[in-house]
Amino acid sequence: MKRLTINEWPRMWRLRLETLGRAAVRHSCPSAIVGGCVRDLVLGLEPKDWDVVVEGQPSVWISDVASSLAARVVEHPRFMTLTLHFSDGTHLDIATARKETYVKPGSLPTVQPSSLSVDALRRDFSANALYFLLSEGTLFDPTGGVADMGQKRLRVLHDISFIDDPTRLFRAARYAARYGWTVDKHTLDLIQSAVAARVPQTVSLVRLRHELFRLLEEEDPIGGLRLAWQWGLWTYWDPRWEFTEELGARLKSLPRQSPPAHRLAVLLSDHPNRAEEILTRFSTPVDLKKQVSAHLANFIRKFNGPIY
Repeated sequence: MKRLTINEWPRMWRLRLETLGRAAVRHSCPSAIVGGCVRDLVLGLEPKDWDVVVEGQPSVWISDVASSLAARVVEHPRFMTLTLHFSDGTHLDIATARKETYVKPGSLPTVQPSSLSVDALRRDFSANALYFLLSEGTLFDPTGGVADMGQKRLRVLHDISFIDDPTRLFRAARYAARYGWTVDKHTLDLIQSAVAARVPQTVSLVRLRHELFRLLEEEDPIGGLRLAWQWGLWTYWDPRWEFTEELGARLKSLPRQSPPAHRLAVLLSDHPNRAEEILTRFSTPVDLKKQVSAHLANFIRKFNGPIY
């Protein structure tokens, strides 16, 4: 595992986060970068996204930070989050440390302010409950995430995690495949129990579509798709879909940087006559549906019929 030092971060992000951290200190609000960006930094990878969590109410003082960084602020009051949008097209998500409760399985959470320690407990996996404290320049690891990553182990943080938010089932497949981690036995037992109880059906089809696309956006989506199949998750996208090694080989034949729409067309290529119905059922945006349909039509023209 890599020792974190802010001086090694990309200069642009280092300046932004140092500015935000100093402002948080002035307002007595402990702040930290958190989640996937810390996970990737510990693994020696460059984060794709940066997220900050702050104790207290950053909305009170964030406008000054945004002004100094020439950023635009968009607030999301229901979830106590806000986003700084920069002129180069990048953004920084900032959340209030919180406790979350779920009224019913699969619902969006109700949030209330809390501490960083409590915030850690509402996260999905130990590897995503890592905090780099901006004021102190130290790693805060309250759930043992670094040790789990050292053992290449994916571990869920509480027993009803997949019931509260079934999209974490798909996330587990994605992380395990991406990093080559083993899902620990208790976590796998909870996954199997959640699927047997059909908890993914409590999630909207739009959110399920998002999870499918997140898997398809992986540099190599095959491992995550295979795990999702083995765990019985595909039926919640469409009970008629199936993963085969032939399908995996078909996906592997695509250029590595193929867009998700291209990869989704491959998934639909065995059943082109149902493609429109499936895309409509998922409330697929019109532009995205056109992209998928165009790729699918190219497949059919190229092979003079469905690919088998």
